[in-house]
Amino acid sequence: MGKKTSQWYKSHINDEYVKLANKGNWRSRAVFKLKEIDEKYNLINENSHILDLGCSPGGWSQYASKKCNNIKIIAVDLLEMEKIDNVYFVQSDLENFAENYLKNDTFNKIDLVMSDIAPNISGIESADVPAMLNLADIVLEIGLKSLKDSGNLLVKLFQGKGTDNFLDYTKSCFKKVRVIKPKASRSNSREIYMLATNLKSKKNELG
Repeated sequence: MGKKTSQWYKSHINDEYVKLANKGNWRSRAVFKLKEIDEKYNLINENSHILDLGCSPGGWSQYASKKCNNIKIIAVDLLEMEKIDNVYFVQSDLENFAENYLKNDTFNKIDLVMSDIAPNISGIESADVPAMLNLADIVLEIGLKSLKDSGNLLVKLFQGKGTDNFLDYTKSCFKKVRVIKPKASRSNSREIYMLATNLKSKKNELG
């Protein structure tokens, strides 16, 4: 094990949220990012229809399923995911899902699109930020096609060149856009979350 890997592993196992995730049998520490945002903005409710993009290993879907009994979650990832109650899993990359699945009426009545997906990290900002924005663009496209009027979108971003432009465009589609840095998000990470609420009426956009 290299020195950097050893340092990362030591930091990881001593991480407060890793310990909490292990104690609570959560699939990942990312659960606590969603939990904090949900508790403040009340995104996940009974009878919600949720689309979880880039879901594996399933922490966000697990949280939503445990919070509400009468909930429908569609979870999408290229990687496999172990079964979760109330979750219908689609094994697909996002581009294929956007192209082939959104034609199905099942996917156009969504209350919340949420995504914690990230690209493989190189550590080079000029590569990582555009890769993240490319994924966020696909998530936004799926959200605009699948969300109900007044639906909400939660997506991970990296701070960097082009992020402000993405936020500005999203503001033209939703009534309110917030940038959030949850407590569980590591302080040395460029990771932030964009919460876009109340999708503007699609009928109005069409004229």
